[in-house]
Amino acid sequence: MNRLFKIVLMIVTFLCGLYWLWFYVSPALTIENNSGSNITHATIELPSSRLDFGDIKTGSSNTLYYALSQPRDGTYHYKIITAHAMTYQGSCGYVTNSELNKRFRIEITQDNRVLCKID
Repeated sequence: MNRLFKIVLMIVTFLCGLYWLWFYVSPALTIENNSGSNITHATIELPSSRLDFGDIKTGSSNTLYYALSQPRDGTYHYKIITAHAMTYQGSCGYVTNSELNKRFRIEITQDNRVLCKID
């Protein structure tokens, strides 16, 4: 019984480690809403895929992870719509293949500016 417990514990620990490693290695994109208005819809177009963030409350943020393998290089194209019908649309940053642990942030500021930065 003791040996079985140790084996199960080792397997669970290994799987948890793999799960944590996946989040550490995968690139992530965060939208931070400091605009003073709720975001009702936010999408980011990558060269080969699309991220849909949905609603983001004022003062909150939402992070999505995307595939490490990117077949094409390009920029992040964002379209963000607030509850006050304000639309932010543009592009920033750069996406390429195998960007290990990349953390990219798009922030909507209180004075209605869009800031793009790598964390």
